[in-house]
Amino acid sequence: MPYSHLNQPLVVANVHSLVTDILANTISFNETMDKLNGLYYPFMNHLNTELFYTQPVLAFFSSTQAIVGDTYPENVIWDHDKTKRFINILSCYKNDIENERQAFIYQESQNKRELECYVNNLSNHYSRLLFIRIDLKYAKETRHHVSIEDFDCHMRKFRELVSNKKTCFEYLQGNAWALEQGGVEGGLHCHLLLMYDGSKIQNDWYLAREVGEKWKMVTGGLGEYYNYHDKKTKQDYERNGKLGIGMIHQNNPIEVENALRTALYLTKPEKVDQYLKVKVSGMRTFGHGTFRTAKRRGLPPISK
Repeated sequence: MPYSHLNQPLVVANVHSLVTDILANTISFNETMDKLNGLYYPFMNHLNTELFYTQPVLAFFSSTQAIVGDTYPENVIWDHDKTKRFINILSCYKNDIENERQAFIYQESQNKRELECYVNNLSNHYSRLLFIRIDLKYAKETRHHVSIEDFDCHMRKFRELVSNKKTCFEYLQGNAWALEQGGVEGGLHCHLLLMYDGSKIQNDWYLAREVGEKWKMVTGGLGEYYNYHDKKTKQDYERNGKLGIGMIHQNNPIEVENALRTALYLTKPEKVDQYLKVKVSGMRTFGHGTFRTAKRRGLPPISK
């Protein structure tokens, strides 16, 4: 990958991976030196003090600055001596990086419990729910145009459409979403779960496509999506006894169990390499709708 063409999220993802590889001793000295020479200038060029970075990225910045100081980034050459010093200094941040990793695992565990309760409440309330799973992302050929600020803006606009419950969101009864970022490829994406009233709407493939097209509209054509609801994909899941999308019937325990498993993919504590490496201030990376509404049977009215 030509480092000079990396955009902000991609260069940050590469820096994050470099640091974790160094601390895990899974990268050679020469490869480290090559990557430092490729990544340092684009990283400094994209650096924005108003954004929030992961501990590995902060460790990269602090360690490099301790060595090269105020030298113009384009003039910095990472030779054998500088690279060795960088690796030595980086080890001082190992505890901070591990603490952040553990905090992520704990938060994902909390999110998992919260989402499980939410989905169970909905499944227990509706006799039929249409489960839609779709991944919202950016086309490979255009994602270098997308910054973390763009992603945050696109997601806010998209969630507003979901909340308005118009067009393809009309019969929506529940939703959950999780923002993630790939490893070295650095692709920003959203795992989305939508749960519709199954007595009102049935065509899951068509509905998923409509949702995906809304995402493309919000992103101005930069976005693309993965629709899990084509016939072959669903048949593969069904063959393996794991079909948890489409129409889920409350009186079918296997369907309900599979649907819950599908939902909980959004919150997997073991996916420690998938969290965002850079964030906008106040940016949420996980959320779901509210179950308690005045319309639901057996619940006291909501005070205003």
